[in-house]
Amino acid sequence: MFYDTFESPIGSLTIAGDTTHIHELHIEGDRYFTTIPTDWNYWPEDPLFKSVREQLATYFKGESFNFSVPITFNGTVFQKFVWQQLQYIPFGQTRTYAELAAQIGKPKAVRAVGTAVGRNPLCILIPCHRVIASSGGLGGYVAGLDRKKYLLQLEESN
Repeated sequence: MFYDTFESPIGSLTIAGDTTHIHELHIEGDRYFTTIPTDWNYWPEDPLFKSVREQLATYFKGESFNFSVPITFNGTVFQKFVWQQLQYIPFGQTRTYAELAAQIGKPKAVRAVGTAVGRNPLCILIPCHRVIASSGGLGGYVAGLDRKKYLLQLEESN
């Protein structure tokens, strides 16, 4: 696995992948990603990482909210299904954990959906920040609610 970093308005982002797909994108402070694994190799010259950095830069400038890099992710069948559904939440919109659970045909699995959303390995690229609590509150976010709020406001203002 190769990796690169990107300095963003919400902190340092770690991008990881192979030569064909991005596997992970973590925000500094992610409680499930505390250190870069020792078997990962730093390779900022990779054209795929360059593309991700460029797309993230335009995202944070509010100029484009579409990502077109090849991604792949590892997880349970249920997690993968939830992560795939997250990609259908339109830019600038939100869904509640309950709505997402109902959307996947498992309306009683709200907590399991929340857990899967929290384990999303591709923050921002797969917009888990667009999932909020039924009360209208932000719910949770793996890298802190201040970052989730920033991303939602960025998208809301464009």
